[in-house]
Amino acid sequence: MLRTARKIFFVLALAGLCFFLRAGPAAAATWQYGITASDTPTTIDSSATTAVVDTTLHEIRLPKYNAHAASFWPDGGPDYVVMAPGGKVIHYSFDGTRMVENTVLDVPLSSNPLAVAAGDTYPDVVVATKDKLYHYSFTGTSMVENPALDVAGLAGAVAVGVRQGEVAGLLNNSVKDYMFNGTGMVEVPYLEPSSLSNPLDLALMPDSYDMAVLDNNQVRYFNFTGSGLAENPALAVTGLTAPKAVASAGSKDLAIVDSSQVKQYSFDGSSFRYNTALSVTSGLTNPVCVAVRPGTYDRIIIDGDQVKYYSWDGSQLVYNPNLSVTVAGLSTLGSYAPSASVTSLAKDPGANSGYVRVRAYLNVPNNTSVTFSVTADGVNWVKRWRVRGTATSTVAEISSDNGNTWTAVGDVSAVSPASVDTRLWAQVNSGRAVKWKADLATSDPNVTPKIIASGGLAVVWDTDAKPNPPVINTQGTCYTTTTPTITWTFSDPDPGDYQTAYQVQVIRASDSALILDSGKVVGNVNQYTIPTSYAPDVPGLLWSSGAYQFKVRVMTWDQAGVASDWSNWADFCVVAFERPRIAGIVSPPPGQAAPDPNNPATYIMITPGMTAAQLPKVKAGAKVTLLVDSVGPVSSATASFPYGSGQQATVGTPPTVVETNGVNQTWKIEFWTDPSLQLTPDGTVVKMQLSGSGGAGSAVLNAPPYADGVVVTQGSVYSDWFVVLQGRYTS
Repeated sequence: MLRTARKIFFVLALAGLCFFLRAGPAAAATWQYGITASDTPTTIDSSATTAVVDTTLHEIRLPKYNAHAASFWPDGGPDYVVMAPGGKVIHYSFDGTRMVENTVLDVPLSSNPLAVAAGDTYPDVVVATKDKLYHYSFTGTSMVENPALDVAGLAGAVAVGVRQGEVAGLLNNSVKDYMFNGTGMVEVPYLEPSSLSNPLDLALMPDSYDMAVLDNNQVRYFNFTGSGLAENPALAVTGLTAPKAVASAGSKDLAIVDSSQVKQYSFDGSSFRYNTALSVTSGLTNPVCVAVRPGTYDRIIIDGDQVKYYSWDGSQLVYNPNLSVTVAGLSTLGSYAPSASVTSLAKDPGANSGYVRVRAYLNVPNNTSVTFSVTADGVNWVKRWRVRGTATSTVAEISSDNGNTWTAVGDVSAVSPASVDTRLWAQVNSGRAVKWKADLATSDPNVTPKIIASGGLAVVWDTDAKPNPPVINTQGTCYTTTTPTITWTFSDPDPGDYQTAYQVQVIRASDSALILDSGKVVGNVNQYTIPTSYAPDVPGLLWSSGAYQFKVRVMTWDQAGVASDWSNWADFCVVAFERPRIAGIVSPPPGQAAPDPNNPATYIMITPGMTAAQLPKVKAGAKVTLLVDSVGPVSSATASFPYGSGQQATVGTPPTVVETNGVNQTWKIEFWTDPSLQLTPDGTVVKMQLSGSGGAGSAVLNAPPYADGVVVTQGSVYSDWFVVLQGRYTS
């Protein structure tokens, strides 16, 4: 009829130290916590914490409940049984002056007990272990197992209760009830309450099939209707602070362990009322279990390793040392609660923060988990990451939808204070009341996950503000290059933060059609050069747009991986030449492939920085066809090709437009040098001076400096000619 529930509250904190860091991803404010006695008062919110915060072992773990560590028999005698370490249930009997161990009636076990209840027949004992629920009966000389009354289905039960021929146990967040059918114990589903949330203990009423269940922070009462159990909300016990155990104190009377008190609630005909006289409100440190002696107001309370007996003196309950005992190691027994949480106190970062990150050192065994949530406004929580223990390893996961779905990011090290993974940051409602919360859970009552300290550090949490939208710097006139460099200014409300990535988008001004999206680019560089194509058959980005007026915007990321809003759109325009390429060479020298005028893929690109040795080779005097693109409204163009000492190549016709794309055009120019090797010796670099004009500005493309030139000579077209001697015969 009892179940132990152990919950130890220690308040942990780092004494309000808020400081700014530069190492690793910067944050507006950072706090650290080491789970020590010295940082207790200012970090952990004890009123919102149900986990055990142990400042001696420097760990946070699930509470260990022991709500059914002791039990009286229904016969009303003073004897009671108590769980003990080393796999044992001790029977205590009164020798006339004090309680002494009755070794004949002790029960040895193969493993530590989880819960114990005195049977309905003296001195039978029901005890739950991890293997099964055992029923022991007295043979006249010793206690032996009664297999017919064992219940394999209650292996691992953390609370048990017995009535005539009936046993109920709490297992895996549900109550299971079994009865003897003449040959063995069978489950009775209609005596099992439903819709439980987080049951911690149960109590069977001795004179009916009614049941009380401690569920979260209230006791719910279930009446037997003749065919099943129905909850009776009028008999609920609410207003409890930190309840750990409930026990029957008679017909519709309840004793409840709540925080450091054991409270009595008596039925007044319509509901349960708090009974001051039968409550123990002082003298207890950490009570976890209460058992009421049938037919009396007396009770025993497990407090640490002590079994404290309280006798009724006619007006109140009084501690009776003669009937009390100490069981060494009793406080270490019991089972871990299925779940508990620890919540930090609010910290003020000094300004509104919209991003929070928490990291921690953890020990997460198989079948356990720790889930962290954060808030910046102190009210709205965001579930960000968790670690699960499996049979082979730990799995760290993050959630982008407040815990609905999870994505693996590594093992437990991925969430440690040493981690620099920016995915741990959570976007939260902006505020100045920064908190973290850890939910610990286990599906195995024998193990608990832990938040642990390593090197004096257990938990570190940071805040971050979104970077300000960048400010773009563009020139007031049109760029004269189709690869203009866009620059911007990065700023962030957080001192010391700097840019770690950026994204640039360019659209056509006329209709907002997307021309370029750089995607996220990692780097602390506050500029971006718009690329163009240097493939012979692929036009440049801006030329392909058919326009010369554009808009650009930029987004930046700070050290925490937090993105700014997009900047305002900035206007810019381009009037320029680009992509000079050789589309034809008449009679190329040996080793030089001739472009096919009808196949743009064979054209030879003149790329920026191309050296003389890299330029395409032509014979002196050979005609060269050059194509060049213009972006912007270029209405006329001129071209000259100087070489040697003051020589100029012959331009066959003025630059001619051969293709149009909106305002953008492709120009064709034909030129050739003097074929004389005296004027154009091998290795002569032919340079280029190209200019254009229009209503929006002028375009210039000169090589050099764009490249060393456009072609270099090798041999002469004279080598393609030969002399034919002709004459007349006379006699």
